[in-house]
Amino acid sequence: MKVKKGLKFAGFGVLGVAAVIGFTFVVMWLWNWLVPELFNGPVIAYWQTLGLLVLSKILFSGIGGGGSKHPGAKFDDKCGDRDKWKKKFESKMNGKVEENEAEGEVTEPE
Repeated sequence: MKVKKGLKFAGFGVLGVAAVIGFTFVVMWLWNWLVPELFNGPVIAYWQTLGLLVLSKILFSGIGGGGSKHPGAKFDDKCGDRDKWKKKFESKMNGKVEENEAEGEVTEPE
C-alpha cells in the first residue's frame, strides 16, 4: 500500500517537472517568435526564459505560497475589522442597500 502511494507521488513529481519544462519551452518559443520581429528584442535561451518566468512570479505574486484560503483574510489583515468597514458603508448608504444575512445577498429596498 505504501509503495503504491510513493509511486503515485513520484509520478506526480515527474509530471510537475515535465510541465514546468514544457511550459518554459512554450514561453521561449513564443518569445523568440514574436518579440524579435515585433520589437527588435533579443532571442533568448531556455535558462533565460526560466529566469524570466521565476522573476515574473516573484514580482507579480511574491515569494512563498503561505496564507489563508479565507477570501477576506487579506482584507482583514490590511484594513482591520471587517464589521467596522461594513457599518461605515451601511451608514453612508443611508438605507439604500439591505443585506439578507442568512444568504449573504445584497438587495435594494423597494
